[in-house]
Amino acid sequence: MKEIDLPDDLKQCVAFHGHLCPGLVIGYCAAKLGMRLLAADRSADEELIAIVENDTCAVDAIQALTGCTFGKGNLFFQDHGKMVFTFAVRPTARPCTSAAGRSRRRISKRSPRTNGATGRYSSC
Repeated sequence: MKEIDLPDDLKQCVAFHGHLCPGLVIGYCAAKLGMRLLAADRSADEELIAIVENDTCAVDAIQALTGCTFGKGNLFFQDHGKMVFTFAVRPTARPCTSAAGRSRRRISKRSPRTNGATGRYSSC
């Protein structure tokens, strides 16, 4: 079987989670998008926060990439059963929400200033 060439940061997510699966890739893409839109780096302390609305494999990728954890108090769980992830940077609290759409490859970013979708991305 041919080995898949994965980006190093996705390999780190796989090592953290234990295996590669679609949910992990969704979380990976959501975290990459959120961090890129906020121009944020991995959270060394509590600067970056993540709010997750499900308890799927995606959350492991978000933890591995962003450095947000329940123990540090910068990972928040709201059980809405949706593939929706919100990221913000403290103390400015600039939020960015990534939501998996109906298409497996579509992720949208929402801005609270415009109260609606401001763009769609087909890759992470």
